[in-house]
Amino acid sequence: MRCPLTGRDVPGCWVPELGGPIDPANEAHDLVMSVFGEMSKGERNRMKIRVRSAMAAQAEIEGRFIVGRPPCGYTLVDAGPHPNPAKAADGKRLHALAPDPNTAHVKAAVCVRSQMPSAFLGRSSD
Repeated sequence: MRCPLTGRDVPGCWVPELGGPIDPANEAHDLVMSVFGEMSKGERNRMKIRVRSAMAAQAEIEGRFIVGRPPCGYTLVDAGPHPNPAKAADGKRLHALAPDPNTAHVKAAVCVRSQMPSAFLGRSSD
């Protein structure tokens, strides 16, 4: 097989599913390689989702807040030095959520209303 840029002979890429080296001029080989590319793209997306879900679950279990604006009724507080020594040496710190004294009453009222909706809709609980 010749490299299209240099014109020199290069070793072929052996693909067991094709029974030998890939031939870029063969449309069937091109189709198989396109399918392999799409399959690897799907695997990469699944892996990305799995890693992000695991990171979010770990942060929730440890009581940490990773990114973004804190939800209503909460504020960010310092949760100590970063567990990674290199990041801790750079001065990075962990953040955790804590009730915000200025908006905690709003959050409490919303929680009460969501647990007793009939009292606020004018219906009896019979």
